Amino acid sequence: MQGYNYREFSPGNNIWQKQPRLLFLNFERLAVLGGFFLFTYIMLSKAFSYQFTFSKGFFLVVMVVTAIYAILPAPSNPNSLVIDEVFIRGPKTVSSQSLHGSMKCMPLEKEN
Repeated sequence: MQGYNYREFSPGNNIWQKQPRLLFLNFERLAVLGGFFLFTYIMLSKAFSYQFTFSKGFFLVVMVVTAIYAILPAPSNPNSLVIDEVFIRGPKTVSSQSLHGSMKCMPLEKEN
């Protein structure tokens, strides 16, 4: 019986050659987080008062949770972001004639 040759991997299974990414943060996700940070910073500095109040803290918590939710993978396409699914896919599908079929919801079984 021959042992497993650990020096040769089949293509796509070489875990040592994959590029490490901290929490899967690619440039798209970093750009979304940067946009949320910039918007939050401007809103906190211009729209709210100088002292730290409950409304300012609540706004900060809501923006952090929203930013984390926005960079999660989309359910329909794991390579896309939730923010793309919510704000870009809908208008893009409506405006493009070739994508109209992706909006149809077909039932799995016929109703009686």
